[in-house]
Amino acid sequence: FSRALETAWTLVAAVNKYIVESEPWAVAEKEDKDSRARLATILYTSAEALRIVTVLVHPLLPDSTAKIWAQLGLKPEELASTNPAELKWGGLTLGTRLGSVEPVYPRAEKNAIERMQQMENDRAAAAAAPVTSEAPVPVATTSQPASAVTPVAAVDGRITIDDFSKIELRVGQVKFAEKVKGADKLLRLEVDIGTEVRQIVAGIALAYAPEALIGRKVVIVANLAPRKLRGLESNGMIVAASIGDQGQPVLAGFLEDVPIGARLK
Repeated sequence: FSRALETAWTLVAAVNKYIVESEPWAVAEKEDKDSRARLATILYTSAEALRIVTVLVHPLLPDSTAKIWAQLGLKPEELASTNPAELKWGGLTLGTRLGSVEPVYPRAEKNAIERMQQMENDRAAAAAAPVTSEAPVPVATTSQPASAVTPVAAVDGRITIDDFSKIELRVGQVKFAEKVKGADKLLRLEVDIGTEVRQIVAGIALAYAPEALIGRKVVIVANLAPRKLRGLESNGMIVAASIGDQGQPVLAGFLEDVPIGARLK
């Protein structure tokens, strides 16, 4: 299933790149005939690719794809009856009226994310607080099961194993890389982590040429909250060492062959 989804998500990544490079929002500001025709081509190409992806992943994501199908203005019964092996480009009829467009996966509001982060910070601060005589540390005895023992709070800035377990480190493979326009240090990467292909913006352009990264396995922080850099959303962070006075990045890697998506522990 993961390999099938990887294939479908490769198309998603290609369309995403097509939209970013075509900049339909900029084309839409022009009123001449050629620009209007170009805008129509960009939008139709994107919508038709979305139609094809929807059919391909429908067996695995039935509810989400049904919502996308309806937004494309297509009949619900056609989704289940469309044979993926018979898909052909151009199946979306010109002039099809779109349905109600809304996020399939609503993004959490910024203040909600900030509140959750603050809760995590408060909890981490409480766990790192020094132990006083009023709060004795439980000690394991032969009559007390190990699972009932409360871990000793961390001191001197060190974190507990519980804190470390919150960080999800995954092995990924770079499928695509390009420089970010107007940013000398940034690269836009598409990284396969086994279950999906992530877009990650990394400040490694001065140390690595985009073409040299294709196929390379890297380590990413997979559960990092998304953030935007130069208008691009980055879903994760590449793990790298920093060496020299200039802090040159050196990507973390492996000598052995490690499968894509493997978790670091």
